[in-house]
Amino acid sequence: MRAIILSLFFAITGVLAQAETLTLGSVNDNVRKHLDRFAPLAAYLERELVDHGITEVEISVLPTSQDMVEALSTDRVDLFFDSPLVAARVAREAGAEPFLRRWKRGVGSYHSLIIVPTDSPLQSIEDLVGRRIGFQDPDSTSGFLLPLDMVLQAGLDVIELPNREADFSSSSLGYVFTQDDKNTVLWLAKGWIDAAATDPRGFAMLEKARPGQYRALAQSMEVPRQVVIARKGLSPELAEIIKQKLIALEGSDEGKKIMKKFHKTTRFDEFPDGVEATFAPIYALLSRLDVLRLY
Repeated sequence: MRAIILSLFFAITGVLAQAETLTLGSVNDNVRKHLDRFAPLAAYLERELVDHGITEVEISVLPTSQDMVEALSTDRVDLFFDSPLVAARVAREAGAEPFLRRWKRGVGSYHSLIIVPTDSPLQSIEDLVGRRIGFQDPDSTSGFLLPLDMVLQAGLDVIELPNREADFSSSSLGYVFTQDDKNTVLWLAKGWIDAAATDPRGFAMLEKARPGQYRALAQSMEVPRQVVIARKGLSPELAEIIKQKLIALEGSDEGKKIMKKFHKTTRFDEFPDGVEATFAPIYALLSRLDVLRLY
C-alpha cells in the first residue's frame, strides 16, 4: 500500500512540477492592447488552476506568427489564440494541436465572401480576370487566405499590386491589401476596386449602409471563427482541465464578462465535427498556398 501511495505521489507531483506556469500566446504588434484583453482570462485561469499545479498564468504577445511557432516549439507558450488559418499554419509548423473553438460575437463558424456591386457585369470568379480585388492583409483568414484560395482554385493568375492604381497584366487578377476590413468595403463603395473580400459581418454592414447595392459573387468553405491550439507535450490531464475551465465560462455572468473583454468571445467549445474533419480541408488549403509560395 505504501508503495502505491508513493507512486501516486510522485506521479502527481511530476505533473505539477511541469506545469507551474501556463503561458497564453497571441500574435499582434499592439502589445498593451492585447495584454489588457487577455488579463481577465489569465486571472480566471490562474485562480481556477491553482489546485492543479498552476501557480502563475502569463501572457506572451509576439510580433509574428513565425515567432509563435518558435515559442510553441520551445515550450515558451502553452496555448495560442488566433484565426483558423493562421492557427493551423502555426500548429502545423510547431507540431501543436487544435484545442478548442472560440466563438466571437456569437458566431462559431464563418466563411469568406467575394462581393461586387449589384449592377456589376461580373457573374463568376472567372470574370475577375483583368480586374482589381481588395484583400485585407496577408494574415487575414476571411479577408485574404480563403478568397485567395477560391480564385486560385478557379485557375486565375494573381498578382499583388503595390497600390490600388498600379497597372498590371489584363490576363491576371490584381489584388491590393487594404489593411482593414472596413477599408475593403469602403474602397469597393468608392469604386476604387472591382471586387472585395470580406466576411458575412462585413457584408451585412455594407448592406445596412447601402441596401441592395451589393451582392455575393462567391462563397468559401466554412471554418471555425477562432481557434485555440495547444503546444505539443502539454500534459493531457492538465489540458483537459483547462479545456473544461474554458468551456465553463459561459455558465456564469462573471465568465461571460471575462469572455466579452477577451476579443468579444461568447463561447469556447469542442469542434463539432472533430479536429481531423475540421482541419483536413484547412491543412489542404495551406498546402496549396505553400506550393505557390503565397503564404
